[in-house]
Amino acid sequence: MKTKIMMASNRLKIPRKTHFWSVTPSPGTHKKEDALPLLIALRDYLKLGDKEREITRILANGDVMVDNKVVKDRRFPVGFMDTISIKTINQDFLVLYDKKGKIIITKNPEENKGMKLLQVKTKTVIGKDKYQIGFHNGFSIITDKNDLNTYDVVLVKMPKVEIQEVMRLIPGNKAFIIGGSHVGEIGTIKSVEVNKSSGSNFVHFNEGFTTVKNYVFVIGNPKYTFKIPENEVMAYDE
Repeated sequence: MKTKIMMASNRLKIPRKTHFWSVTPSPGTHKKEDALPLLIALRDYLKLGDKEREITRILANGDVMVDNKVVKDRRFPVGFMDTISIKTINQDFLVLYDKKGKIIITKNPEENKGMKLLQVKTKTVIGKDKYQIGFHNGFSIITDKNDLNTYDVVLVKMPKVEIQEVMRLIPGNKAFIIGGSHVGEIGTIKSVEVNKSSGSNFVHFNEGFTTVKNYVFVIGNPKYTFKIPENEVMAYDE
């Protein structure tokens, strides 16, 4: 579905006067307000073509993968921690947030190749020793692992979503902030403050700031840290 580009999500970092039309993201993996349609990612962020038909041709040729799967839908929603691979230029990109909370696309470090971070959002018992785990991007898996809890982040090997490592929201682990006044920052967790009333829980960081628990996305533990690139933003500069 087409929409005026001026009506696009405020999280998109795009030139709103260059093109009149945009597209709405397809329903699916990410929430609409947090999703970047693949057309916008390829045209306005990565500059792979000036016209919608040029991007449509690239997609039709099977030259674009999202999380190691070929995608041909120009409305396909990409979002935080998704990888975009472009066959024609042999490059991989990673979707993140900048320090204004805008969606950006960076070059994905070689160390991350084939790997992805997923934050646990839901856990449902579906049978004896069987659990359905729902992740931040809409993915879900069925597992016999009972030790996964909300806010845990799993490192998975794509495209089969094979769990390699579990990283918990505990002191000593590193995290990326996905919302609030510290969005886009990386810090080491100092402590977690649990509010027993209906108020928010807070996470305190060694770097001297505090944010609500909902804004914390763990990216590393003493054993493994997912590489977050710095200063390699591929996006319109407002």
